Amino acid sequence: MKRHTIALICLLGLLQPLTAQKQDKTEPVVTTQTETGVVVLLKNKTLQLQNIKVGDKIQVLNVLGVKVLEKKSDSTIVDIQLNLSPGYYIVKVGSTVRKISLK
Repeated sequence: MKRHTIALICLLGLLQPLTAQKQDKTEPVVTTQTETGVVVLLKNKTLQLQNIKVGDKIQVLNVLGVKVLEKKSDSTIVDIQLNLSPGYYIVKVGSTVRKISLK
């Protein structure tokens, strides 16, 4: 009985650090504000563009320059879910160009 109690305490002690490590894996928000006032936010795989003009063309290109996404903005704030492979991409909104990194 004493061995079972000690084994249970040791097992619970080993599990405790795993839950603490799991909670620390949040991805930071990456924010960039350009000289034109356009704000580029990236959290997880969601790209948010703020202060853009209605009707602006939004393009996402890979590092080789191949267009992987294109759409026109329908408001001044646009959220785009990026279902792309991890890597570096280029975001173009009107005359604004920014580099983003997906993990």
